[in-house]
Amino acid sequence: MPIKVTDLKKTFSDNIIFDGLNIEFQDSRISCILGPSGVGKSTLFNIISKIESYDGGTIEGADKKRIAYVFQEDRLLEWKTVYENIAFVIADEKDVKHRVDEAIKSVKLTGYEKYYPKELSGGMRRRVALARAFVYNPDIMILDEPFKGLDIALKEDVMNDFYEQWKKNKFLVIMATHDIDEAVLLAYDIFILSKKPAVVKFEIDAKTMSKDTLESIIREHLEEAQ
Repeated sequence: MPIKVTDLKKTFSDNIIFDGLNIEFQDSRISCILGPSGVGKSTLFNIISKIESYDGGTIEGADKKRIAYVFQEDRLLEWKTVYENIAFVIADEKDVKHRVDEAIKSVKLTGYEKYYPKELSGGMRRRVALARAFVYNPDIMILDEPFKGLDIALKEDVMNDFYEQWKKNKFLVIMATHDIDEAVLLAYDIFILSKKPAVVKFEIDAKTMSKDTLESIIREHLEEAQ
């Protein structure tokens, strides 16, 4: 079932973030959102995941769904090991050890189960955050600039790991990014937001065109959206 946002309104004091945002995210696809900094991408994610309230409009398709949220920061528990950080989100469920072991294996961290976050590189911490999201078996995964701060080679490696894991279940993914290469590599649908109050300025079906054409169109539309 898709997530359908209709006529969404959200204001912080005198700061109007959304004043009638309409956007729809399709099931079993990866949707990427790009747009100016501070336009409200994180706010939209917080609203969908019920962290924040909104002032008007409707959101359909997210109720009673398992939502995994990977924030811009790793948000790992520093006093817990890699294994414990991942197991924490499914502590009350069945087959915890098997599921955690599989999640760790999927992000190539086998052997690091007893390490603490402070002992890990930035890329490894991001892998733990992604493994924690995958082990939750979500219906919806929200990614807020999940590869931010990684060097180019490591970023591509982590993105490829993510994509290979996603293909196994193909749940609904919504990702915010400022990196065009991330959108080109992962996205099925690309939404470019305008400046505040944000609306969808452009919508692109990413799998209908070549990589070079897609990059060119995204750059052109991002300039127009400023």
